[in-house]
Amino acid sequence: MEAMMTGMINNIFFIIFPIIVYQMLATAGQRNFFVSHRVTMTVLFSISIILCMLFPYQFLTDDYIFDLRQVPMIVGALYGGPLVSAMLFLVSSVGRFLIGGDGMYIAILNQFVIAAGVPFLRPLYMRMKRLGKIALVFCVSIASLFFNMFAGAFFFGDPIHDIIGIWVMLMINQGTIIVLTALLIEHMQRQEYMYNSLLKHEKMETVSHFAAAVSHELRNPLQSIKGFIQLMKEYDYSREKQVEFHNLILKEIDSAEDLIDDYLIYAKPTYGQLEPILVAPEVRHVLKIMAPYAMGKDVEVHFFEMDETAEILVDRQKFQQALVNIVRNGIEAMPDGGLLSIAVKSSPAKVWVEVTDKGVGMTKEEIRRLGEPYFSNKIKGTGLGMMVTYSIISQMNGLILVDSEKGKGSEFTLEFPNIAALEKR
Repeated sequence: MEAMMTGMINNIFFIIFPIIVYQMLATAGQRNFFVSHRVTMTVLFSISIILCMLFPYQFLTDDYIFDLRQVPMIVGALYGGPLVSAMLFLVSSVGRFLIGGDGMYIAILNQFVIAAGVPFLRPLYMRMKRLGKIALVFCVSIASLFFNMFAGAFFFGDPIHDIIGIWVMLMINQGTIIVLTALLIEHMQRQEYMYNSLLKHEKMETVSHFAAAVSHELRNPLQSIKGFIQLMKEYDYSREKQVEFHNLILKEIDSAEDLIDDYLIYAKPTYGQLEPILVAPEVRHVLKIMAPYAMGKDVEVHFFEMDETAEILVDRQKFQQALVNIVRNGIEAMPDGGLLSIAVKSSPAKVWVEVTDKGVGMTKEEIRRLGEPYFSNKIKGTGLGMMVTYSIISQMNGLILVDSEKGKGSEFTLEFPNIAALEKR
């Protein structure tokens, strides 16, 4: 009994082995069992069949040696189609011929019937629901064993009434294992279907967010432009007033163009030449630009550490743009004023730019959603600034690390490879 259980477990492992390998190696979102990796799966199932034949096990009595080669043959025929079924038949037939024995011709004939007949059931099988598929593979398995039983009685004169109990147990044994195998494959396919559906839903949601953001942001400047044009059409304004309206219209057009440029940066980032830059001077330049805005919000900017030697490889303009967005967010997170701290640090491998505020802070869920289109903590925000910032930093081989606590403030860390480390590669 112990030897039988060991042999059965070995055969089950040989059957599950190709499915496990497939699950490990197949690319997520592109899995279609057997079809997407037909050659690989045929080879793996062939190995499974050979191993099952090489390591059979005695079943109930010493007169019967049994293996589960029919399971990968049937499953391969149903999921792989005629060509796969033919290849598996060729492998199993050659293997069985080399092993030899009294039942060799019956086994090869049985394998031929499976290889020739089961692929015709494939279209029906693929249209069935899970319970229907389980019933079909179980029936096919039972039918193949019935064929062996009656062929043994016909060719060798084995009295069926003396061995019917053994064959019933064989049918239950193989039928149970093939059902479990089919269930495993169906579970994998269902998980993959759900994964693909989720990806599609996320893509559609992103598109809808983009559409909402563009509509929301462009409507304001367009309405302003429309209003000024209508005023100039209906009333005879002085030249000075017309010039004022023209300047306002141009300002609104520039605002709309900037918005479109930001979306293009996110969708398809374009960069000038990457160049080595010293980080500290660039940070000071950005803070000089943002100083009037910070003063207007009653925010004090403080340098608490500045590594003058830290150097990274980036597009200077895009780096400044990303840093401006981070600093602006830090300032706006303190509506009642406060302290914004900046630091530039480095190690032999990394360079960090830390921007710390004492503002409203964020929850873990809000941190997780940073960079998503149309997600913002601001009442009138669309999340576009952070979305573009994440895209810029990512495209320049950087990371944005966020540490925040609601009501206590946030720390944004821009992490880049140290140019010294890049030169050593």
